Amino acid sequence: MDIKKEEYEYFRELKEELSAASEKLDEEIEKEKAAVKEFKGYINEHYAEMDEKEVRENVDSAGNMALLVNADMERLRNLGFMIENPYFARLDYLPDDSKEELNLRFGSGSFWSEKDKKVKIFDWRAPIAALYYDYDLGRASYSVPDPDSRIGEKLNYSGVIKERLQTVVKDGELVSVAETGTRVLDKLLIEVLGGNAPEKMRPVISTIQKEQNDIIRDDESEVLVVDGRAGSGKTVIAMHRIAWLLYNNKRKLGTDNMLILSPNNIFTDYISRILPELMENPVPEKQWDDFISEIVFVDTEAESKAEQAEAVKNAGDKLRLKHLALKTSMAFYRAFEKYFNEYFGNISFKDFHFEKTTFPKEKLEKMFMVNFQTLPPYERFHNIAYFIMDDYLVLSKRNFTEGRQEKVQGQIRDLLIRQFAEIDIMEFYRGFLNSVRDDFGEIEITYTEDGKLSYEDVQVLLWLQVKLYGVKTYYGIKHLTVDEMQDYSIFQLAVIKELFKGRISFYGDRHQLLYNGEPVTDAISLLWPGAVIRELKKSYRSTAEITAYCNALLGDGVKAEAVERHGKEPEELVYESEDELTAALEKCLDGLKDKNYGSISILCENEEEAYGVFRSLKDDGRDAVFLSEQNAGYHGGLCVMSAFLAKGMEFDAVLVVSTRPKTGMTDENDRSLMYIACTRALHELYVFFAK
Repeated sequence: MDIKKEEYEYFRELKEELSAASEKLDEEIEKEKAAVKEFKGYINEHYAEMDEKEVRENVDSAGNMALLVNADMERLRNLGFMIENPYFARLDYLPDDSKEELNLRFGSGSFWSEKDKKVKIFDWRAPIAALYYDYDLGRASYSVPDPDSRIGEKLNYSGVIKERLQTVVKDGELVSVAETGTRVLDKLLIEVLGGNAPEKMRPVISTIQKEQNDIIRDDESEVLVVDGRAGSGKTVIAMHRIAWLLYNNKRKLGTDNMLILSPNNIFTDYISRILPELMENPVPEKQWDDFISEIVFVDTEAESKAEQAEAVKNAGDKLRLKHLALKTSMAFYRAFEKYFNEYFGNISFKDFHFEKTTFPKEKLEKMFMVNFQTLPPYERFHNIAYFIMDDYLVLSKRNFTEGRQEKVQGQIRDLLIRQFAEIDIMEFYRGFLNSVRDDFGEIEITYTEDGKLSYEDVQVLLWLQVKLYGVKTYYGIKHLTVDEMQDYSIFQLAVIKELFKGRISFYGDRHQLLYNGEPVTDAISLLWPGAVIRELKKSYRSTAEITAYCNALLGDGVKAEAVERHGKEPEELVYESEDELTAALEKCLDGLKDKNYGSISILCENEEEAYGVFRSLKDDGRDAVFLSEQNAGYHGGLCVMSAFLAKGMEFDAVLVVSTRPKTGMTDENDRSLMYIACTRALHELYVFFAK
């Protein structure tokens, strides 16, 4: 039989088997639900007749039955995804230790056939999937963990790939089968990239490239840094890597052991579909400002990240920009860390008295400076307080409950801090600033026009507070994912180092900076000397013409490599007034009507300008959505937003609005924001400059 015809027939039969399995599981779930309901009814009816042990055992049994229902409902959901798109590739593989050729098919999940008693679809994350991602026709190998090894050894298997088939499925139907000799057929990749942008980011398991796959499957690096040009797939890699880690580390890693640091609510909404479609539950997410509200305690209201972005973009205040650059520099961080360590390394201890107990200064000093030197200062005092309390209990011959002991230990700790090292973090910070004027000049704590403490100063105070007290809240996180790493200052990165003790993966583009500063990769290397840095230079998002235009914005130092997908040259247009801008935007939008684009975005320099453009379009009857931190839901169509909030997103067509002429784009920060905006475009780009 013709190999392609054979595949169409196999696909049809497999869909029928998947549908039958789904129907059978659905029936089983209904029976399980009924059993849980009946059992709970039994417990309620006979509760009075049971002793405490029987009640506990029955409640536990009901809980286990409910867990089984939830697990089966998750399996049913995954089967639903697989029915829509069972698999994306087939490999014909002859293992070295066998004469039987295997037909291996790979999809978003695995499927065991009860009828044929074999795996009919392998999960793309399974070790055997390396054959698809890493090899062309010919010799190939893969490895699996050795179940008998205690030191993580692997078993290696090798063979020959005889045939590769790439499949394309749309609306649950197999529409094409292509024989390919390479990992991902260029024609197929170009076809996929040439499609419309989805309203939410979607999995791309069929077109993952080798350099992306190597990062996704990295199970060795403790601190991984992915520095990739716009459109290189950083966020895609991040989400697929999370799914891969969860699949391959089931016994020691769950979604509750992972955390994503998300740049904003829009981004969180944009990536919300990926993990469920990769057969995994969502991973908890936080934004950086959540840490500030949880940890920093100052009387003054603080500026937010979004407010800082707006202020920096509109800054006529060159002094603030200068101070911001200083306060986020590695030199400033090193100086403050030295000041902090010297302050707490020179505490003048004396004998400490608690009721009738005396704790000698020599013992205090040794414990603080030697025994507990790796701990934050106030945590050291907490540990020392335990020993003082123990002496007190022995001397007084008293016997306290555990709760009472904790209370007394806290009292002693507070007395120790008050006597030897109590500081006000704002005054401590001011003292540092005064001490470094010779090195950094007349630098002060900065406040906004409406009296808020500047965002850059808040980060320094957050670091100071974490350094003082220590925070163990997040020690249960075994893997942290940080997106848009270039937005993090050295102090924020230092806080991450204090808060998280598990593995960390950073993703970002050092060129997508809000304001000019030191490369984030240098800051990460300073804090984590063993960090593994991987650079991605190829952009898969934009056409070659758009990529070339974006490269030119930042000069010769930035050269993203484009895939050979061509399209319309970017257009630059000039306007003289707001009315002329609105008319030009509408004319451009009308020209895009017949393109069948699912997503079009107008990107402005800040939120205020974006809202003004949005109102003008709405007043003229244009159907548009305004996106901001407060209004984060995007469901396709035309949206208007600030360029800063669009980071990580992509649109079929992008219209960028600048409030200055092209000749005025001399400032590096302006060019960087323009680069961020223009690199969001897949197929068409229009840039509107003021005359």
